[in-house]
Amino acid sequence: MPVRSPDITSVDQPMGSPKSLTEKDETNENVSKEKMTNMKLMMKTFVLGALREKEQGNTSRYNELVEILSRDPSSPEAPSTLKLFTWIVVLSQCVSLLDKSCATLVEAALQVDWSFRNRAFVNAYIDFLENLVSAHAFYVVPILNTVVQGFRYRVRVPEGSNVTRSKSYERSHEALQCILQLIPTGTNSLFVSLVRFMPHKRFNTAEQAAYIKNILYVSEYVPVLRKQILGIVIDQMVQIDAQIQIELDEMDQDIEADVYDMNFDKDYESEDSDDDMSDEDDDDDDSSVDSQTSNHGVDRKDSIIQIKHMVRKLDAMMHLAFQYFSKCASSASVDVQNEIFYALVDIFDRAVLKTLKSRYTQFLLFYFCSLNVNVYSDYFLEHLIQHITDPLKPNVTRVAAAAYISSYVARAKFLDPSTIQRVVLTLSAWCGSYVDQYEPNVRSLDCTKHDVFYAVIQATMYIFCFRWRDLVINNELQLEEELFEEEIMDEEHRELTHPESGFGHAATRTWCVGLRNLPRLVMSKFNPLKLCAPSVVTQFAKLSRNTHFMYVYPVLEKNRDIFVPGLGGSNLLQTVQTFFPFDPYKLDGSRVFVDDIYFDWIAEDDEEEDSEEEEEDSEDEDVTSGMMAMSISPSPTHYLN
Repeated sequence: MPVRSPDITSVDQPMGSPKSLTEKDETNENVSKEKMTNMKLMMKTFVLGALREKEQGNTSRYNELVEILSRDPSSPEAPSTLKLFTWIVVLSQCVSLLDKSCATLVEAALQVDWSFRNRAFVNAYIDFLENLVSAHAFYVVPILNTVVQGFRYRVRVPEGSNVTRSKSYERSHEALQCILQLIPTGTNSLFVSLVRFMPHKRFNTAEQAAYIKNILYVSEYVPVLRKQILGIVIDQMVQIDAQIQIELDEMDQDIEADVYDMNFDKDYESEDSDDDMSDEDDDDDDSSVDSQTSNHGVDRKDSIIQIKHMVRKLDAMMHLAFQYFSKCASSASVDVQNEIFYALVDIFDRAVLKTLKSRYTQFLLFYFCSLNVNVYSDYFLEHLIQHITDPLKPNVTRVAAAAYISSYVARAKFLDPSTIQRVVLTLSAWCGSYVDQYEPNVRSLDCTKHDVFYAVIQATMYIFCFRWRDLVINNELQLEEELFEEEIMDEEHRELTHPESGFGHAATRTWCVGLRNLPRLVMSKFNPLKLCAPSVVTQFAKLSRNTHFMYVYPVLEKNRDIFVPGLGGSNLLQTVQTFFPFDPYKLDGSRVFVDDIYFDWIAEDDEEEDSEEEEEDSEDEDVTSGMMAMSISPSPTHYLN
């Protein structure tokens, strides 16, 4: 924290209102100590007289003082920096007299534009704030509001100022730290202020990014508010994330939003660039939009522009959050890192898990898990499994957890094979117990029942599609353990659950024990190949055949003739089929934090196939491309509240 000098003569380059910078105004450098002393004496006499007369019922001089402090800095009548400095110094010396009856005067002083002025002015102003909160606790809230407002993006820097926005933010943080050192109990009021001045989600990227950056920094020196600040930041991101309802991959043209450069010291000009982009979009659309559908074209253009705005905002906010986590990983203590992680899990459960709407916000937890795989990643997986297997949890929670665990295991490059195999074993074991308990009662397929089971079995197939290489056993000791497991398995199931060496003459792989029960589950009366997502089922069938794990095409053929009432309608099962929360990350500015830890879909080369399967393979190619860029957001009718 910089050392502040109370002497106005020892200052840096003077600043003031535009008038004082363009005209020859008094400056700190050409004012003698004697003249400064006389000014302070005269103004103090005025202030004391005004306060005394106010108590006697004459408010004229009091109101004059309020009016002077409230003048617009750009106004020709605005006091110079020197005079305003002197007023602040004098008020600081009289704070004991500024009781609640002087609230209008204090409010005017708190509205003074202080953070863009010279260093001596900043010193005097922070001294004033410190003296005020020390003398009167009831001014803590308005003072905190004033300081927190300084964290917001300043659209226009005062004309002639040589202080940058970044420097202004630093000074606001300096003031806040000084206040909290005097009033440690002010943290509760501070959090209220932070929430109050959070920019509305419709505000532009610079306003969102500047505020997020500043309050994340607050969490570093006010650790008691760390979890709460992370909560409001992520809540804001989820709101913006959930509004991005049009899948970019489904548009007939690419939509690329500009990346915000995080330079808060230059004026924000993204609105102008958006106009330029929209003009380009008009040129592209003119050749393809029929004149009879011009209104639709305009609406579509507006939607594209709105998406660009939202994508840019979310991208910038995600970048700042990733940056914050990266800094914590390199410099914060283990205790702080643990606190942030468990806070993220709590926020995930509260704000992200059950919405099934967010596209990118969940990658914050994905990234943080990668920072300590053995602790954070394992805990997150166990946490999701507890959600899935807890019968007291709402089905929407259990289904969402299944979607998250499948997408997480499929996409997290930092997971080792043993972890992936352990997850598959847990999921298949739960499914096996479920089938044992409920299969005898299955008479016909019902898409309104057993949605958790279908979610979990789909999760298992989805993981197989992405990570089947990690489900192959290569360790001889592990193979011995698998053979021992086989020996103790129920004889009733052994004929149905023996794919560990695959099928066919080309079968050379030995599969992990977690897959041993999968054929039985797939062939059960629940018929998951009919009710699970067609894209996942088709890709699973292809890879199962190509890897010689199992052959399910006869079942798929029979399923074509099976009609299931309500299948494809708006229900929880449909949500299971359309939600893949860790699909490819496409925010260009922040994806640098994800790319190296993200497992991309690896398309398999087709093996030799009979001519009768050519049509089948054509469909497989479409599915492969779908797996590479699968939509993660259900249509609006499938959103869950």
